[in-house]
Amino acid sequence: MTRPVVVQHSAGVPGANGPLTAVQRVLASRLADRYEFVRMHRSAGNGGLNVPLLREWVRLLRQVRPDLVHVRGLQNEGFHGVLAARLAGCPRILVTVHGTVRDLRQPGRAWRRRLLVHGAEPATLRLASHVATVCEYAAGRDFLRDLGGKFVGVIPNGVPLPAHPSAGRDRARADLGLHPDDVAMITVARLTWEKGFGVLADALRRLPPSTTRRVLLVAGDGPDRAGIAAALTDIGGIEVRLLGNRLDVPDLLTAADLFVFPTLHENLSNALLEAMAHGLPVVASAVGGNVEVLRPGGGRLVPAGDPGALAAALAPLLDDPGERRHVGQLGRKVVADGYSLDVMLGSLDRVYQRLIGE
Repeated sequence: MTRPVVVQHSAGVPGANGPLTAVQRVLASRLADRYEFVRMHRSAGNGGLNVPLLREWVRLLRQVRPDLVHVRGLQNEGFHGVLAARLAGCPRILVTVHGTVRDLRQPGRAWRRRLLVHGAEPATLRLASHVATVCEYAAGRDFLRDLGGKFVGVIPNGVPLPAHPSAGRDRARADLGLHPDDVAMITVARLTWEKGFGVLADALRRLPPSTTRRVLLVAGDGPDRAGIAAALTDIGGIEVRLLGNRLDVPDLLTAADLFVFPTLHENLSNALLEAMAHGLPVVASAVGGNVEVLRPGGGRLVPAGDPGALAAALAPLLDDPGERRHVGQLGRKVVADGYSLDVMLGSLDRVYQRLIGE
């Protein structure tokens, strides 16, 4: 029996964004035996309307004649994916909403933001035949309420659940130069102010002094790296290490003791789920999908943009290894029950079967 052809659209470079990570996990999963997957990927951003890229993708789609095109994201890259699918005459186009430009708080180019918010993003939703979100929070957003029958539900992000999350911990810590008694915080995020690094820097300065060495590991890169590095300099009692984009994030999580995630807005973060899957307790801002993920346990939620609340939530976890273990175990169960890779693949498979069956 011929397998249905499903085009997997993505953009960006490995280790730098969640949607691409999700695509890579799907391609390497059991679903590759059920569907014939075809990649439609672009590493660099599209800038404005990229006609050569559209032509390239239209030729590809007409050649493979997919049963379904799965586009991830609303921004310019997603718009190009959906438009190419429409121009190629593809009957089924699923768009998964991972985020929206309307949430960005940094000034930047206001005209470009308006073009995306009022042009490309609504057009992407109109051109799609079906729409899904990665969390309940996103599904309730105002700009998604008029989708009618297009909305097919929530397909949550899913992450691998390591069988033995502490295996290799001593080696991983030694590779980072961490001493046995050090307490290592970690955050994994794009280096933009949107991820709350200014709040984090202020919160760390408010922590009470400790005789234990504390280290902050920062995995990721981005346009605000220089400013963030300056903000995280000279924080008394805490050693900060900016590690850049890393492909060994699981090893870093194994080495760490606590995950901190002060982002100012979020849908459903793979980095958050991966930290919880490794049994790390979490302190995160109460925004977007963070709230529904941590509601059953696994961490502490604090108001976004509140360094005092962030410091107050971090302090007891930094000082109490028993509490860290207890909270981390709860978080690992939350991921196992609702956000594992198997859960994501099952949800995705059901949606694919439904759409292709139509």
